[in-house]
Amino acid sequence: MRVVQPAGTKAAVLSAPAHPGGRRAIARRSSRTRRLEQQTKTTRVAVVLSLFLVLLAMALLIGGRAVIDPLLRTAAEQRETHRIGDIIFTMRDGTLCRHLAFDNKTAELTEGAVAPCPPEQQKENKAGIMGFAWGAH
Repeated sequence: MRVVQPAGTKAAVLSAPAHPGGRRAIARRSSRTRRLEQQTKTTRVAVVLSLFLVLLAMALLIGGRAVIDPLLRTAAEQRETHRIGDIIFTMRDGTLCRHLAFDNKTAELTEGAVAPCPPEQQKENKAGIMGFAWGAH
């Protein structure tokens, strides 16, 4: 007992592609999946890098402030001590100088003692003792 098959059906089944569209469809799907996988990898990398950058920025803000804050405080303290300026007026004889102190914060002028001038200033003053001249320095 033998089952008889029509002659054309076996040939049609063997020559028919396994998937609709054949190898081209498989190639298209694999390239699509490759592109999709590449996009997901790129997206993951971008998310991880952005999270890393946020973490780094936060660390710099917190740690940087801890390092820089003491430096800024010492600089501010130095500025506070230098807010007073000395003004020295030479007396007519050129050997004695009158000292004044000006406070930049309060704008007060405080008189100091009259004391002998430093040697550098005495040399400058002896050259200018002769008289008054406009614009001479």
